[in-house]
Amino acid sequence: MIHDFKFAFRQLLKAPGFTIAAVIVLALGIGANSAVFSLVNTLFFAPPAYAHPHELVQVFSQDKKNPKTYRGFSYPTYRDIREQNNVFSDVMAYNLALVGIGQKGDTRRAFSAIVSSNYFSVLGVLPAQGRAFLPEEETPGRATPVAIVSNSYWQKHNQPPLGSPLLINGRPFTIVGVLPKGFTGTLQVFSAEVWLPLSVYDQVQNDFQDSAKRTTLGDRAGQQLLIVGRLKPDMTATAVEPALKGLAANLEKAFPVEQKDQTFQAAPVSRHSVSTSPQGDGGLAKIVPLLFGMAIVVLLVACLNLANMLLARGTARRKEIAIRLALGAARTRIVRQLLTEGLVLALLGGIGGLVIGLWSSDFLVGSLRKLMPLDIVWLSGPSPAVLGATFGFCVLGTLAFALGPALKLSRSAVVADLKEHASEDVARRHWKFLPRHPLVVLQIAFSLALLTAAALFIRGANKAASVETGLEPGASFILEVDASLAGYQPKRAEQLYRDLEERLAALPGVERASISATVPFGMISLSKNVQRAGVRPGPEAKPASAAEGLAFNATWNSVGGDYFSTVGLPVLRGRVFNDAETTQAGGAMVAIIDDVLAKKLWPDADALGQRIQFAGDNAPRAKGSGGASMGMSADLSGEIKPDETMEIVGIVPTTRHALFEKDPSGAIYVPFAQGFQSDVSYFVRFRSLTPGSEAATADLLRRTVRDVDPSIPIISLKTFRQHLESNLELWIVRAGAALFSIFGGLALGLAVVGLYGVKAYSVARRTREIGIRMALGAQPGMVLRMIMREGSIMLLSGVAIGLLLAVATAKILSGILYQVGALDPVAFTVAPLLLAAAALIATWLPARRATHVDPIQALRTE
Repeated sequence: MIHDFKFAFRQLLKAPGFTIAAVIVLALGIGANSAVFSLVNTLFFAPPAYAHPHELVQVFSQDKKNPKTYRGFSYPTYRDIREQNNVFSDVMAYNLALVGIGQKGDTRRAFSAIVSSNYFSVLGVLPAQGRAFLPEEETPGRATPVAIVSNSYWQKHNQPPLGSPLLINGRPFTIVGVLPKGFTGTLQVFSAEVWLPLSVYDQVQNDFQDSAKRTTLGDRAGQQLLIVGRLKPDMTATAVEPALKGLAANLEKAFPVEQKDQTFQAAPVSRHSVSTSPQGDGGLAKIVPLLFGMAIVVLLVACLNLANMLLARGTARRKEIAIRLALGAARTRIVRQLLTEGLVLALLGGIGGLVIGLWSSDFLVGSLRKLMPLDIVWLSGPSPAVLGATFGFCVLGTLAFALGPALKLSRSAVVADLKEHASEDVARRHWKFLPRHPLVVLQIAFSLALLTAAALFIRGANKAASVETGLEPGASFILEVDASLAGYQPKRAEQLYRDLEERLAALPGVERASISATVPFGMISLSKNVQRAGVRPGPEAKPASAAEGLAFNATWNSVGGDYFSTVGLPVLRGRVFNDAETTQAGGAMVAIIDDVLAKKLWPDADALGQRIQFAGDNAPRAKGSGGASMGMSADLSGEIKPDETMEIVGIVPTTRHALFEKDPSGAIYVPFAQGFQSDVSYFVRFRSLTPGSEAATADLLRRTVRDVDPSIPIISLKTFRQHLESNLELWIVRAGAALFSIFGGLALGLAVVGLYGVKAYSVARRTREIGIRMALGAQPGMVLRMIMREGSIMLLSGVAIGLLLAVATAKILSGILYQVGALDPVAFTVAPLLLAAAALIATWLPARRATHVDPIQALRTE
């Protein structure tokens, strides 16, 4: 075997051009697969950064009368479950919250995990430095200002020593621990930056919560916590169900109001979501076969390309192999030698592919990091799993591209091969109806399938980039601030927000400025169930219409008086909010709704002047109600009591709130004072912005915020166009288009190079034949047409097969394409034309060279 490797290296060094080309081709194919495996393995298969993950389950509180409704747990209920269960060795509680980290005026928003004192022991993880939280530090109301930071945070902030101060929401905390490298809590890859004890929950909780449900941590009616338990030995998630339901029944008897109609169930801990309801990873897992399918097709095209190169090279080595067979070498010995040469090529390509794959993964994660509020913990460098997979791809590639040529060349006709001239291109074809080079045909076919998929995704990305939001904000900036991150209470924050709105509106060049709780296409989306006022269907009722009490989930927003004119949203009927309504919380309750919600609530009448109310979570709701969006979402009603009714004072056109929103769900707007949120955005509309003035304008807005209060943290400051461009959903669409474009481009390049190489090599080997043809009177044009005809036959055969593959691929992708039909005519026209143009050029170049063959020199060629 060592002799085989030595001989293989000598053979490859004799042909450096072939070796370099083969290694590059394999590096691209193996690199694509290594990159995909690295991503998929990290997200789905790599073990979490905590001990014995199969022993952990999340406990859920389910409504018995409405099984689709779940809620969180209160701290007292968590303590009861922890102390009274007989199926868990221990139980911990936690939740996530957005906090402000840093000095006042230089605060940035980050995610924190608020956890019970046994959080780390249940996960089986010890801090790398310092200590975990103490039992007394989770006691509600104690508000112990201590924090444990992630390893990523510790590294980025110059490794602060234990005991260092850390300012969170304007309050000083003390760092008491640093977590191990790679620890991300219960999530995979995505991580909080700081961990805080439960005792500070009331001080750092966000206001993305229904006011009726907002309670202190110690209140038994609270719903703040998520619960995870570690199973006792020999217990399973299914086996604990009876015990949990029995425990829920006992708690319902003991606390009939707080635990009414609640039962408990358990499910495995999700690797990719934090929710009060069971969330499987199936949606995200659907992309795994798709990604691997793309990468394997690229590797297959690379292998077909290299198999063609080996067959062509084997033509020149046919006499060498015939001599070795004539001297007594066994066929298995020849096959083993050729496979060894293939394996050496694959290993060299695998090294290059590993570098390409790791770089590609890091680049993709880096681009996502800029958009996510959660820290992304990505350990760069090859893991044992990635190294093993890359070696597997090398072995698989060797079998795919080297075994066939090895078997064919070792089946040599010794006498005939010894008689052949070294320069003759002999192609023994058993099936005359097949194209001359069927492997090239397959390359073209697979390349067309990937090119068409890329064209479909590019079409979707272009449509997503030009999506109509329904707003006409003109030359606007969006300024996001959150006074709560600097420690301000709501009353003080509300006054600051009014002052800031007045200052922004008074700036030179500003046409209008207005405040809003959320922004379309933003990271945060809020919604609420809305129904006609005075209609409360019973618990067993099944209303079929709004008149019978059917509720509709609508996007909720609280806005300033100038919001609609600032964003270019005209009032179709009625009026906008007046100053009293937007600045005084105690006034008459009013609302503005869009025409979609108006039609749902009053399909045969005018909604203007009617009264509506917010419905409870368990109220019967229309199917399909609610838009699909990514990021943080919550169902709330601000400071409006659910039992109060609101008068509809205006109707506005519908707007799009999320990229993946198929049909608008409707929207409701309330005055900002009646729906206060601490995290707010200002639309600042300028009369005009000259090109290149964005930076100076942004500085002006920052100075204005500092003049009002230097402690207010600026979360983000972007033009409206930049805001849309930074949308996470748009990034996903563009990332899909980029991935398919890369894979399609690789496949196209490999196929074209393969076609060019085959035709160029064929022309070089057929020099004598071409010379004879020209000596017998063939004109250069005839030779050109002959070579082009052979290439065109391969091209047409590949396109015919490729279109069938493209249709099948498009059908598979139809569920994830953005507003593009599976059989989009533009994509199915552009992709074949692009492939055909590249392939014809690749054929024309060697064909043109063939027309310049000198018959005299050709006849002298051996």
